[in-house]
Amino acid sequence: MLRVIQWATGIVGRHALAAMVDHPDLEVVGVLVYSEDKAGRDGGELCGIGPIGVTATKDRDEILALEADCVLYMAQGDANPAPALDDICALLASGKNVVSTAVTPLIYPASMGPIVVDRLEKACAEGATTFHATGIEPGWASEVLPLTMSGIFRCVDSLLVQELLDYSSYDNAFMLFDVMGFGRAPDAKDVIGADPSILAGVFRAPLMLIADGLGATIDRFDFDRQVTLAEQPFDVAAGRIETGTVEALRFSATAIVDGRPALTVEHVTRLRPDAAPDWPSGRGWKVTVEGRPSMVLEAKIAKNGEDENDQGCLGTAMHAVHAIVPVCAAPPGIKTFLDLPTIMGRHVLRFTPA
Repeated sequence: MLRVIQWATGIVGRHALAAMVDHPDLEVVGVLVYSEDKAGRDGGELCGIGPIGVTATKDRDEILALEADCVLYMAQGDANPAPALDDICALLASGKNVVSTAVTPLIYPASMGPIVVDRLEKACAEGATTFHATGIEPGWASEVLPLTMSGIFRCVDSLLVQELLDYSSYDNAFMLFDVMGFGRAPDAKDVIGADPSILAGVFRAPLMLIADGLGATIDRFDFDRQVTLAEQPFDVAAGRIETGTVEALRFSATAIVDGRPALTVEHVTRLRPDAAPDWPSGRGWKVTVEGRPSMVLEAKIAKNGEDENDQGCLGTAMHAVHAIVPVCAAPPGIKTFLDLPTIMGRHVLRFTPA
């Protein structure tokens, strides 16, 4: 049985912690939290499953000193990657393998440049440990799905991965308003993602990983961002959307290969179902391939009336949880989806837990 630590207990972290508690191959031995109201409480209570006998702590040094095989690192790292990278390297150097959902570009660390790759490799070497970054989109739909499909194609003219979701129930005001720009003026300069190369830049890593897996070389990237505006005010879980502010967002990154737009990852998000009626709609992910053969693969989530955002966070958590065993079994170093065996859901063939 592998000893594991849960780092952060946000929406994704709570799902991961609850899943690890009843996983036959894993034993939770530590929980790190950031808020005073969570510190000192039982980790099981933080994710709604009752006591598990592990007390949550805010003490980073305590976690670094704890003996464990793997850490699920699920801090909010995309807005400020440097501290997250410091944490991850410290954990790796301390002798703990790390599976992370925190910094999207780490799905393919080369996308962050040689300095980051060198830091991770040195930390892995020092601790004889392995690092893997994952997610659901990016982290599954834009990498695992198209790479799995690629084995049946003779040639691919273009490949498009789309995430199609309604974020009205997503209760994360910072991500929706400050990063993505919902509820803000369309030209607001203080929105982190107002520049499409920053917002859609999160897709550079999966596009580079796909190109690597397919043996292609990317010439350059093109980025796009489109919005539609609310005609009347309304409320969502994260706050209020006023008239004339953004209610739907569409952004994409395209990899140009051999002079043509070959690989595209696009995110289409609404805060109400009737927004942007001309844009693609759905609940989940869609991979469209033009080639020989051409093919469309659709993955729908929350088909039984569940909340799609919560279920997407659950999927993100589980892709990380299921990666723990193969990551711990892998040789030391950085391991992307190109280096690991297929991440399978061992022990999932059972009735849904209460």
